[in-house]
Formats: sequence, structure tokens, C-alpha cells
Amino acid sequence: MMYLGLDPGKDKVGFAFVDEEGKLLYSGIVQVVGIDLFLSSLIKGDWQKLRPYACEGEVGLLCDKELKGILLGGGTTSERLELALQRLGLKYEVVDESFSTERARKSYFQIHPPRGLRKLLPRSLSVPKRDIDDLAAWELVKRWLQGRS
Repeated sequence: MMYLGLDPGKDKVGFAFVDEEGKLLYSGIVQVVGIDLFLSSLIKGDWQKLRPYACEGEVGLLCDKELKGILLGGGTTSERLELALQRLGLKYEVVDESFSTERARKSYFQIHPPRGLRKLLPRSLSVPKRDIDDLAAWELVKRWLQGRS
């Protein structure tokens, strides 16, 4: 079993497939204009079509898993994605996304610890080398799973 977290933004959506223990299986970032193709691949279970959006994990880890739920960050830009999910008949739950970006930043540096001279900078001054919307989606799922315990 796995869960899909979606962190909607104005131009892009971070997504994260997470197992029941909160472990990140696969994550990525899709442009809002491509969300219908993403959701179509999700419905069909055509995981390989998600490969171009990859940021973390392995798409192959999704193949033998069943999607148990979709968790959508309830920020101000979630309406558009919510309509797309409804149009396709996908069930989802809106979850609080407060502080998910800050927690995603910490997760980024746990996955990708600074090296060289960057190690000397305080974490608060370090900037991730990529967008972290996918890790914010992961944080949404982790928080939701913790709330169920």
C-alpha cells in the first residue's frame, strides 16, 4: 500500500508516493499544464510515464503497490488541482500544508547533505540546489500518517 501526496503551486505540483511507514518511494515535480497527463498515468497505473518528473526515489518501487489514498495540500492554489481530481473521479483528502516547505527543506539536506565548503554554512543560510515541492508533498503524507497513529 502507498499514499500519494500532492503539493499544488501556481505553476507546478510536487508529488510524492509514500509507503505506510512514511518512507519516500518516488517523487517529482510536474508543471500544472501537464497535470492531466500525470493524473491519467496515475489512473492507468502507468508508472513509467512518471519518469520524466523524477526528483527522488525509483519509479520501479511503485509497480507492486496499491494506491490507498491521495492527500492534497489545502493551500490557496489547490482549487485547480482539486477540480482536476474531481473531474477524473479520484477520491482525495485535503490536508493542512502549513510549514511543509520548511520541513521539506530539512528533508532535502538530510537526503543531500552539504559537501565541501557548503558544510561550513549554517543550514539556515543554505539553499537547496533544486525546487523541493516534491519533498513538501512527502511532508504532507508523513504528517497525515503521524496524525493517524
